[in-house]
Amino acid sequence: MKNVFIQTSNVTAFNEAVNVVSDTVKGQPGLMVAWGYAGRGKTEGSRTYCVRTQGAAYIRVFEGWTPRAMLSKICFEINGMQPNRVEQAKQILIEELGNSGNAKILFLDEADRLSMTNIEHLRDIHDETGTPIVLIGEPSLYGRLTSKRRIWERVTRVVEFKPVNTEDVMLFGLKAAELKIKPDAANDLVRRCKGSFRMLYHLMVDLERKTRANKTQDVTLEMIESLPNRRLAPTPEESK
Repeated sequence: MKNVFIQTSNVTAFNEAVNVVSDTVKGQPGLMVAWGYAGRGKTEGSRTYCVRTQGAAYIRVFEGWTPRAMLSKICFEINGMQPNRVEQAKQILIEELGNSGNAKILFLDEADRLSMTNIEHLRDIHDETGTPIVLIGEPSLYGRLTSKRRIWERVTRVVEFKPVNTEDVMLFGLKAAELKIKPDAANDLVRRCKGSFRMLYHLMVDLERKTRANKTQDVTLEMIESLPNRRLAPTPEESK
């Protein structure tokens, strides 16, 4: 399997929304929320955007972060400093990000782990500097933010990462393993991976082995049906 990144409809919507908040004039709301269930490509989409974009900083949130830990980590990503005090770190960030010559955009992945206190610190930084901030996480993040009016009013773009679709499966199979997946087979893979790109990857590894053994690049429905049962967890919709 090749290590590839494909431009899905989710990624396209994400990139377009980030481009909009990146152009926000200082003093205007410029927060963004990207949410969706695990395995739908949020992390890879945001990391890829950061790698390709000058001035973008990617921060993965750790469980149980205090304000000091969060602000110190953001400082480190911005200028290599790691202040020990909350107010010191916050002031450094405001000065650094408020400098018009240091245009930045912050991505905080797994932001559903953040406490509301930490999110309020991020709001302060955004209000003082105009720096766009993209919060990325699972559905609980969306629900928590909508319940806080003073934060939600600053959110100008929301992107939901939807389940993997047939076109995603066919494109991924072709680019990652040079497999030609027929539409009915792709539909069955969509059902089997239950919306998750992570699970699709494992299924594609199984398929690559099978096609090599059969000396073919064509993937049929019969081939999909002969794959081992991975005992997938129910989809979020099925577990309601």
